[in-house]
Amino acid sequence: CFFGMVIGSIYYISKDFGNWKPVNFLALFLGVFIGLIISFMTPAKENDNLWFVFLCGIIGVSGMTLPGLSGSFILILLGNYVLLLVDSVNVLGNVVSSTFLGNYDFINDTIKIRYLKIIGVFSAGSLFGLISISHILGYVLKKWRQIVTALIIGFIAGSLGNLWPWKRTIYKKEDALYLLDKKGNKIVEYYERYIPNIEETETLFSIGFVFLGITIILIIDFYGRKRK
Repeated sequence: CFFGMVIGSIYYISKDFGNWKPVNFLALFLGVFIGLIISFMTPAKENDNLWFVFLCGIIGVSGMTLPGLSGSFILILLGNYVLLLVDSVNVLGNVVSSTFLGNYDFINDTIKIRYLKIIGVFSAGSLFGLISISHILGYVLKKWRQIVTALIIGFIAGSLGNLWPWKRTIYKKEDALYLLDKKGNKIVEYYERYIPNIEETETLFSIGFVFLGITIILIIDFYGRKRK
Protein backbone atom coordinates (compact mmCIF):
# COMPACT_ATOMS: atom_id res chain seq x y z
CA CYS A 1 0.00 0.00 0.00
CA PHE A 2 2.82 2.39 0.93
CA PHE A 3 4.56 1.66 -2.39
CA GLY A 4 1.39 2.75 -4.20
CA MET A 5 1.09 5.87 -2.05
CA VAL A 6 4.63 6.88 -2.99
CA ILE A 7 3.79 6.39 -6.69
CA GLY A 8 0.69 8.52 -6.16
CA SER A 9 2.75 11.19 -4.42
CA ILE A 10 4.90 11.57 -7.56
CA TYR A 11 1.74 12.52 -9.45
CA TYR A 12 0.52 14.71 -6.56
CA ILE A 13 3.73 16.74 -6.43
CA SER A 14 4.31 16.99 -10.18
CA LYS A 15 0.73 17.73 -11.40
CA ASP A 16 1.01 21.48 -10.74
CA PHE A 17 4.73 21.77 -11.38
CA GLY A 18 4.45 24.20 -14.28
CA ASN A 19 7.37 25.00 -16.55
CA TRP A 20 9.92 22.22 -17.06
CA LYS A 21 13.13 24.12 -17.85
CA PRO A 22 16.40 22.30 -18.72
CA VAL A 23 17.77 23.01 -15.23
CA ASN A 24 14.64 21.40 -13.72
CA PHE A 25 15.14 18.27 -15.84
CA LEU A 26 18.76 18.18 -14.66
CA ALA A 27 17.57 18.34 -11.03
CA LEU A 28 15.02 15.60 -11.78
CA PHE A 29 17.65 13.21 -13.17
CA LEU A 30 20.01 14.05 -10.31
CA GLY A 31 17.25 13.15 -7.84
CA VAL A 32 16.60 9.84 -9.63
CA PHE A 33 20.34 9.08 -9.58
CA ILE A 34 20.66 9.79 -5.84
CA GLY A 35 17.53 7.74 -5.08
CA LEU A 36 18.82 4.76 -7.07
CA ILE A 37 22.24 4.89 -5.38
CA ILE A 38 20.64 4.87 -1.92
CA SER A 39 18.22 2.08 -2.93
CA PHE A 40 20.99 -0.27 -4.05
CA MET A 41 23.63 0.48 -1.42
CA THR A 42 25.00 -2.40 0.66
CA PRO A 43 24.18 -2.09 4.41
CA ALA A 44 27.14 -1.20 6.64
CA LYS A 45 28.19 -2.90 9.88
CA GLU A 46 26.84 -1.80 13.26
CA ASN A 47 28.67 1.14 14.85
CA ASP A 48 27.88 2.27 18.42
CA ASN A 49 30.26 5.25 18.44
CA LEU A 50 28.23 8.08 19.99
CA TRP A 51 29.23 10.63 17.34
CA PHE A 52 28.08 8.24 14.63
CA VAL A 53 24.86 7.55 16.58
CA PHE A 54 24.21 11.32 16.68
CA LEU A 55 24.74 11.45 12.91
CA CYS A 56 22.31 8.54 12.52
CA GLY A 57 19.73 10.57 14.41
CA ILE A 58 20.15 13.51 12.04
CA ILE A 59 19.99 11.34 8.93
CA GLY A 60 17.26 9.02 10.21
CA VAL A 61 14.82 11.82 11.02
CA SER A 62 15.19 13.12 7.46
CA GLY A 63 12.60 10.50 6.50
CA MET A 64 10.04 12.62 8.38
CA THR A 65 10.83 15.79 6.45
CA LEU A 66 11.83 14.58 2.97
CA PRO A 67 9.15 12.75 0.96
CA GLY A 68 10.16 9.39 -0.47
CA LEU A 69 13.04 8.92 1.97
CA SER A 70 12.64 6.12 4.52
CA GLY A 71 14.48 6.91 7.74
CA SER A 72 14.36 3.24 8.79
CA PHE A 73 15.90 2.13 5.50
CA ILE A 74 18.69 4.71 5.86
CA LEU A 75 19.44 3.34 9.34
CA ILE A 76 19.59 -0.17 7.87
CA LEU A 77 22.13 1.06 5.30
CA LEU A 78 24.13 2.72 8.08
CA GLY A 79 24.09 -0.61 9.95
CA ASN A 80 22.43 0.76 13.09
CA TYR A 81 18.73 -0.04 12.67
CA VAL A 82 18.73 -2.94 15.16
CA LEU A 83 20.96 -1.07 17.63
CA LEU A 84 18.88 2.12 17.66
CA LEU A 85 15.30 1.06 16.99
CA VAL A 86 15.26 -2.43 18.48
CA ASP A 87 17.90 -3.08 21.15
CA SER A 88 18.08 0.44 22.62
CA VAL A 89 14.30 0.91 22.55
CA ASN A 90 13.79 -2.46 24.27
CA VAL A 91 16.27 -1.52 27.01
CA LEU A 92 14.58 1.87 27.45
CA GLY A 93 11.19 0.18 27.79
CA ASN A 94 12.58 -2.27 30.32
CA VAL A 95 14.18 0.54 32.36
CA VAL A 96 11.00 2.63 32.35
CA SER A 97 8.83 -0.30 33.49
CA SER A 98 11.38 -1.24 36.18
CA THR A 99 11.49 2.35 37.42
CA PHE A 100 7.71 2.47 37.80
CA LEU A 101 7.97 -0.68 39.92
CA GLY A 102 10.60 0.99 42.11
CA ASN A 103 13.49 -1.09 40.76
CA TYR A 104 16.60 1.02 40.08
CA ASP A 105 19.10 -1.81 39.56
CA PHE A 106 19.76 -0.58 36.02
CA ILE A 107 21.94 2.19 37.49
CA ASN A 108 24.62 -0.42 38.21
CA ASP A 109 24.14 -2.23 34.89
CA THR A 110 26.84 -0.89 32.54
CA ILE A 111 25.24 -2.48 29.47
CA LYS A 112 21.87 -0.86 30.09
CA ILE A 113 23.50 2.49 30.86
CA ARG A 114 25.37 2.23 27.56
CA TYR A 115 22.12 1.63 25.67
CA LEU A 116 20.47 4.54 27.48
CA LYS A 117 23.34 6.80 26.39
CA ILE A 118 22.91 5.55 22.82
CA ILE A 119 19.14 6.20 22.74
CA GLY A 120 19.69 9.61 24.36
CA VAL A 121 22.32 10.65 21.81
CA PHE A 122 20.17 9.29 18.97
CA SER A 123 17.17 11.29 20.22
CA ALA A 124 19.30 14.43 20.46
CA GLY A 125 20.53 13.90 16.90
CA SER A 126 16.96 13.34 15.70
CA LEU A 127 15.75 16.56 17.36
CA PHE A 128 18.69 18.52 15.93
CA GLY A 129 18.07 17.05 12.49
CA LEU A 130 14.33 17.72 12.60
CA ILE A 131 14.88 21.39 13.43
CA SER A 132 17.82 22.00 11.08
CA ILE A 133 16.53 20.04 8.05
CA SER A 134 13.06 21.61 8.24
CA HIS A 135 14.64 25.09 8.30
CA ILE A 136 17.04 24.28 5.46
CA LEU A 137 14.26 22.70 3.38
CA GLY A 138 12.01 25.70 3.97
CA TYR A 139 14.77 28.10 2.91
CA VAL A 140 15.75 26.27 -0.29
CA LEU A 141 12.09 25.75 -1.29
CA LYS A 142 11.51 29.47 -0.92
CA LYS A 143 14.61 30.39 -2.92
CA TRP A 144 14.73 27.59 -5.57
CA ARG A 145 11.25 26.07 -5.39
CA GLN A 146 11.02 24.51 -8.88
CA ILE A 147 14.55 23.09 -8.85
CA VAL A 148 14.13 21.58 -5.37
CA THR A 149 10.67 20.21 -6.26
CA ALA A 150 12.09 18.56 -9.40
CA LEU A 151 14.92 17.11 -7.30
CA ILE A 152 12.41 15.70 -4.78
CA ILE A 153 10.24 14.21 -7.55
CA GLY A 154 13.30 12.52 -9.04
CA PHE A 155 14.45 11.31 -5.64
CA ILE A 156 11.04 9.78 -4.89
CA ALA A 157 11.05 8.03 -8.29
CA GLY A 158 14.59 6.72 -7.72
CA SER A 159 13.77 5.52 -4.21
CA LEU A 160 11.02 3.22 -5.51
CA GLY A 161 13.73 0.58 -5.79
CA ASN A 162 14.13 0.85 -2.02
CA LEU A 163 10.38 0.39 -1.50
CA TRP A 164 9.92 -2.38 -4.10
CA PRO A 165 7.65 -4.91 -2.32
CA TRP A 166 9.17 -8.03 -3.88
CA LYS A 167 12.70 -8.56 -2.59
CA ARG A 168 14.67 -11.16 -0.69
CA THR A 169 17.30 -10.50 1.96
CA ILE A 170 20.65 -12.04 1.01
CA TYR A 171 23.04 -12.62 3.91
CA LYS A 172 26.82 -12.74 3.78
CA LYS A 173 28.40 -16.21 3.69
CA GLU A 174 31.87 -17.63 4.00
CA ASP A 175 32.53 -21.32 3.24
CA ALA A 176 28.76 -21.91 3.02
CA LEU A 177 28.27 -20.54 6.57
CA TYR A 178 26.43 -17.34 7.43
CA LEU A 179 28.60 -14.54 8.81
CA LEU A 180 27.34 -13.13 12.11
CA ASP A 181 27.86 -9.77 13.78
CA LYS A 182 28.99 -9.43 17.40
CA LYS A 183 25.42 -10.01 18.58
CA GLY A 184 25.00 -13.21 16.61
CA ASN A 185 22.75 -11.73 13.93
CA LYS A 186 23.21 -12.52 10.25
CA ILE A 187 24.99 -9.78 8.29
CA VAL A 188 22.95 -8.44 5.36
CA GLU A 189 24.88 -8.35 2.08
CA TYR A 190 22.20 -6.96 -0.22
CA TYR A 191 18.54 -7.19 -1.19
CA GLU A 192 17.61 -9.25 -4.24
CA ARG A 193 14.66 -7.72 -6.08
CA TYR A 194 12.59 -9.96 -8.33
CA ILE A 195 9.53 -9.88 -10.59
CA PRO A 196 6.69 -11.68 -8.79
CA ASN A 197 4.63 -14.50 -10.26
CA ILE A 198 1.41 -12.85 -11.40
CA GLU A 199 -0.47 -16.14 -11.01
CA GLU A 200 0.10 -16.31 -7.26
CA THR A 201 -2.75 -15.10 -5.04
CA GLU A 202 -0.32 -13.30 -2.72
CA THR A 203 1.04 -11.31 -5.67
CA LEU A 204 -2.46 -10.28 -6.77
CA PHE A 205 -3.22 -9.09 -3.24
CA SER A 206 0.04 -7.11 -3.17
CA ILE A 207 -0.73 -5.47 -6.51
CA GLY A 208 -4.21 -4.68 -5.24
CA PHE A 209 -2.73 -2.91 -2.22
CA VAL A 210 -0.39 -0.94 -4.51
CA PHE A 211 -3.41 0.34 -6.45
CA LEU A 212 -5.18 1.02 -3.15
CA GLY A 213 -2.26 3.25 -2.13
CA ILE A 214 -2.44 5.15 -5.43
CA THR A 215 -6.22 5.50 -5.04
CA ILE A 216 -5.85 6.94 -1.53
CA ILE A 217 -3.58 9.71 -2.84
CA LEU A 218 -5.94 10.43 -5.75
CA ILE A 219 -8.92 10.66 -3.38
CA ILE A 220 -7.01 13.02 -1.09
CA ASP A 221 -6.13 15.15 -4.13
CA PHE A 222 -9.75 15.10 -5.36
CA TYR A 223 -11.20 16.27 -2.05
CA GLY A 224 -8.43 18.84 -1.70
CA ARG A 225 -9.37 20.35 -5.06
CA LYS A 226 -13.08 20.16 -4.24
CA ARG A 227 -12.62 22.10 -1.00
CA LYS A 228 -10.78 24.84 -2.89
